[in-house]
Amino acid sequence: MLKTLFVRALSGAVFAFLMLGSIFWHPYALAALLFLLTGLGLHEFYRLFADTGFLRKNNTGVFLGLVVYSLLTAFAFSWLNSIAVLLILPLFFLLFIVELYQKSERPFQQIALQLLGIIYVAIPFGLYHFINVYPVGTIDHFQPWILVGIFLLIWSNDTFAYLFGSTLGKHRLFERISPKKSWEGTIGGGLSTFGIAWILGSYTQTLTPGTWVILAAIIVPTAIFGDLVESMLKRSLNVKDSGSIMPGHGGVLDRFDAANFALPFIVFFLYLLA
Repeated sequence: MLKTLFVRALSGAVFAFLMLGSIFWHPYALAALLFLLTGLGLHEFYRLFADTGFLRKNNTGVFLGLVVYSLLTAFAFSWLNSIAVLLILPLFFLLFIVELYQKSERPFQQIALQLLGIIYVAIPFGLYHFINVYPVGTIDHFQPWILVGIFLLIWSNDTFAYLFGSTLGKHRLFERISPKKSWEGTIGGGLSTFGIAWILGSYTQTLTPGTWVILAAIIVPTAIFGDLVESMLKRSLNVKDSGSIMPGHGGVLDRFDAANFALPFIVFFLYLLA
């Protein structure tokens, strides 16, 4: 038990060091790290379906997903204009053309799952740069504390939900999908996240305290739904973890389930303000 906790803690510390270090260092460092994580996450996603027979093993989805991630990143860095990002649309339809030349009994299942991987994995990872370089095009004046603060809110929500749930949890939140989650843990995690959001707004000199509190109000439910969706995916495929790259935590999808699901909602809100 102690060994398992130590491995989990060490793995989590290494992960946090890599993420936070790359964010504070430079947007290019984060871009390189997320490119790697995008590829690993796509590989995990498609392998899960391939191992259960739902998807034919190939690298088309991984390749297109990395292209989509790169296009979003290039736009955030002002290397491409918004018109060039529309290249994503014909890229999606290339999957239909590729499937014409495959001998598959369920071609549209193949197309759907590959598109789902890009939407679920590649696009959220690309959106991190819309926050790290906020607003897009200001790479020389990036504010790392915005993205770091968002990660802190997501991690604190998960951590305090676990602490409150393990000590006070009696009423199940969504027992069919995640038997261990409780309303007590959810409420405790949410209240703690709101408190940390106010602190971030008061001391980081980035966004106003009110904006940080609104971000917390977005993060608390979307991060929970992200975790539940990932649990639903794994339960439907009868697997425990999406991968094993992070000892004690599982795979890339396991570690980013909450953050990646929350990102589109966060980006939408921030750019309403921009």
